Amino acid sequence: EEAQSQEDSLDIQEIRESPARDLGEALDAVEGVSFIRKGAIANDIVLRGFGRDNLNVLVDGARIYGACPNRMDPAPFHVDFAEIERVTVIKGPFDVKNAGSLGGIVNADTLVPEPGSHVGLVTLFGSYDNVNAAFNVSCANERVDAIAGYSYKYSLPYKDAEGNRITELYPPASPNRYRPEETDERAYLMNTYWTKFGFHPSDDHRMELSYTRQEANDVIYPYLLMDAEYDDTNRFNWSYEIHHLNPSLDFLRIQAYWNNVRHDMTDARRQSSGGKPAGYSMRTFAETCTFGGKAGIESTIASGELSAGVDYYFRNWDAETTLPTGTQDSVPDVDTANIGAYLEYMHPVADQVSLTLGGRLDYTETETEKDREEVYHLYHGTADTNINQSSGSGNMQIVFKPNKVLELFAGAGISVRPPDPVEQFFALLRPMDKPNWVGNPDLDSVKNREFDTGIKYEGSRVKTKLTLFYSDVKDYIAVVDIIGTPPAKPARSYQNINATLYGGEFTGEIELPLNLVLSGGMAYTYGRDDTLNEPLAEIPPLEGNAALKYDTGNWFMEIQ
Repeated sequence: EEAQSQEDSLDIQEIRESPARDLGEALDAVEGVSFIRKGAIANDIVLRGFGRDNLNVLVDGARIYGACPNRMDPAPFHVDFAEIERVTVIKGPFDVKNAGSLGGIVNADTLVPEPGSHVGLVTLFGSYDNVNAAFNVSCANERVDAIAGYSYKYSLPYKDAEGNRITELYPPASPNRYRPEETDERAYLMNTYWTKFGFHPSDDHRMELSYTRQEANDVIYPYLLMDAEYDDTNRFNWSYEIHHLNPSLDFLRIQAYWNNVRHDMTDARRQSSGGKPAGYSMRTFAETCTFGGKAGIESTIASGELSAGVDYYFRNWDAETTLPTGTQDSVPDVDTANIGAYLEYMHPVADQVSLTLGGRLDYTETETEKDREEVYHLYHGTADTNINQSSGSGNMQIVFKPNKVLELFAGAGISVRPPDPVEQFFALLRPMDKPNWVGNPDLDSVKNREFDTGIKYEGSRVKTKLTLFYSDVKDYIAVVDIIGTPPAKPARSYQNINATLYGGEFTGEIELPLNLVLSGGMAYTYGRDDTLNEPLAEIPPLEGNAALKYDTGNWFMEIQ
């Protein structure tokens, strides 16, 4: 299948050649993708200024969500490098096959065994006792294939450029500072076990079944007020696909998946826990479970390619927070269910021009199973905890190829995503003078209206790509400080604003003599809160890179 013009990819070789510790950090190699670092691992993706649930993250097409309300464990954290064959990034609202792809989508495809029997071993060693080791075995023939693997990750806290450990950045008197005996304890310990089985009942049929178990322990997050005691993940995925059903129906695929994440975090390693009988002064236990299914076809109609399908997913999110004042349902057992359908048609309108049209309809229902209505009423004057929303998304893309090496493209699209459970229903009343943290059940869905254009050149020795984008976002969900009905104290909450984002990316690669390759790139995003007329939060800075690589095919050396 030909890649979209807004699509970039990263294969496993590029990931293994990088010092990245997780997928979020590895994707920084893709221009326009950045990340927020909260600790030594578990980095959160930002794509052109869009982050959090404004992006879809999938593993083999299956949705995965983290459990922590503070996003200690973002979705990319729950897939290990050892499993991955290739990562695809679609920038902008140009994915209609999945609900809520507001600013883009990241999909990690896992390994499929090559014919024969194979053993693989990858190891990385670094400063601060950093170890990243992975092992897999596989076998495959024409009918059956299987692969199984194990990954181990470990590190102590690293130091910043001034020689300070990340556990020593808070002032000595700060309650958030790590206790002296914790400053050089491990920053994370992770074990991941995975397996995948494939079966071909006939030449045009294939079934796959996979399972992954990930156990992360003692993960520190100096960016936040607590650290993870453990983070356990289970992922199941099943799919069945049929090729060449008849002369017009090229492909049919059905899929079902289930995953859950259990996350326990406390301040036990911080000075704020001193003298507390439980060993901590605050703790949150959170759990999320997601399951769903998809069915889609691809067909040749009137010399064009039609894709159509339906999908459903259900997400439950529950969190319980313990403070000195007692235990609260901070994420009050929120259920989110979505059902949607899509159509996408690509048609060559001339010898050198192709046009793609896509559309999607979604219905989303969100409700809470535990009562925190008095908190929402206190701050927002509403207590509606059962919310139904319908939405439509769509895009148009045009590609002009005047010759084999040059491509010009442009696209316009709109994508919609409903508020997530924390934005709508989080409810935490904090002690003393600390502000409360309250969701807003009255939020509207976010709508991204975007235009992209660009040019791509792929010659025998030179490859370049330039993309520009402009995004007008209606009802963007921003973090705000609010004051509730007296005597309520101030709180952190969420409100809809209007925002503008624009910028672009450039990449280039030149093959030189003597097995040398010169490459580089640049990315810039500008974000503006149009409602308050101020900069938009968490927008990455101007970024650029250049690299010179010597590669014989058997070994390489690179300066970046």
